[in-house]
Formats: sequence, structure tokens, C-alpha cells
Amino acid sequence: MKGFIHWYRRLAHVSGAAIISYYMLPEEGWIGIAKKLFVIISVLVVIAIDVRRIRKGDIRISGLRDYEERRIGGYVYFGIGSAILLLLFPQQITIPCIISTSLVDPLAGEMRKLGLIPASVSSMLLSFFIFFSTWLSSPIALQIAVLGALSTTASEFVKSRYIDDNLLMQIIPAILIYIIYLFLGGKILPERIIYPLVRI
Repeated sequence: MKGFIHWYRRLAHVSGAAIISYYMLPEEGWIGIAKKLFVIISVLVVIAIDVRRIRKGDIRISGLRDYEERRIGGYVYFGIGSAILLLLFPQQITIPCIISTSLVDPLAGEMRKLGLIPASVSSMLLSFFIFFSTWLSSPIALQIAVLGALSTTASEFVKSRYIDDNLLMQIIPAILIYIIYLFLGGKILPERIIYPLVRI
């Protein structure tokens, strides 16, 4: 049973990458407004459920780690981080940050069984590949990939009762890249990664 729960958690984490399907809907018109409201309401509902779970103990959520029983679950931090990115950052920044968090965190968890160095190296290589491939059409793709890999990996190793790496791994790389974007301008952004499936 423990093995099932372990891989259930890993699969749930990886499936977080599906959040980027948000960009398959247009930004304009009522659909654009509706999808933003959906993100906000979804996060608020998840937070409310988790607060109730902690205070009342009458809600059971499968796959929680022991230390999450009396604190905010990692999935809440992941949802908050993703919502901030989706609502406030360009998709060229948001997409690699969400995908990296979804894939790198479980990979690092598995590789940590072999030691800190294998976990760090594998995390950096995977996140480098994700950032480089999504920023390939940018004139500073290599620099962004290095920055993304280093900040994602460093964030994954931050452990605290009050903040979770599921939030930090998304937000820290996004903020660092956004600062560069503000200084150098929109010319550094790669081409749009996901286009809406429907037009209005």
C-alpha cells in the first residue's frame, strides 16, 4: 500500500503540468474573463477545504505526507503558485516554471535516494532542458535556461514549515526571469508557446 501511495503522489505531482492547458482558451472576451475567475475561485475553494481539513479533521485527502496532516498541503502551495503565474506573468515565463515544478520535484525526490549530488544534477539537467526548449526562439535562451535550472533546483531544496517548495519552485524562477524581461524588454521573450484552440 505504501508503494501505491508513493507513486500516486508522484503521478499527482506530474499531472500538475496539465494546468498549462489554460492557454488553450482565448484571453479575450467573456471566455478570457471566465477562465481567470475559474482560476481564482478554484484556488480559494482548495484553500478553504484545506483549512477545514486542518481545523476540523473531517476531510480526508489521499496521499498526504505525515507532516502535511497538521499543516497546509503541498498541493495548495502548488495551486497558489500556478494561479499567480497564470494570472500575472506572460505564458513564456509561466509554462516552463509550472512544467519544471511538476516534473523536477518528483525526479529530485527519487534521485535523492542516491544522494544529494545525483538529485541536484538531475534536477538541473531536466529544468535546463525545459527552459531551453521553451525559450529556444529567444536571443538569450541559454542564459534563461541556466538561470531557470539553478533557481528551480535551489528552490526545491528549501524546506520550511511555513513555505513549500511547490510554491518557491514556480515563483522564484518566474520573478528572476521577469526582472530580466523588465530590464531588456519584450524582445527577449520567445515566440508564444501555446495558442488558443478556439477564436472569438
